[in-house]
Amino acid sequence: MDDTNITVLFNGFLQLPNLEKLKLVNAINEYFDSNDREPIRKENDERFSKIAFQDGGAKCVACGR
Repeated sequence: MDDTNITVLFNGFLQLPNLEKLKLVNAINEYFDSNDREPIRKENDERFSKIAFQDGGAKCVACGR
């Protein structure tokens, strides 16, 4: 199994300030502790769709793109 995606994502995680790391860990724990994950996925999908990545907008903390 190739762990490239995990390595890239973990590198991005390590680039975050500690408070953002904590928020991410809490969100992941909430997801895995939930019996009904669909509302969590839907809420995140909605937030993610509002982020502007093109034209100098948000950038990935892992790769800078």
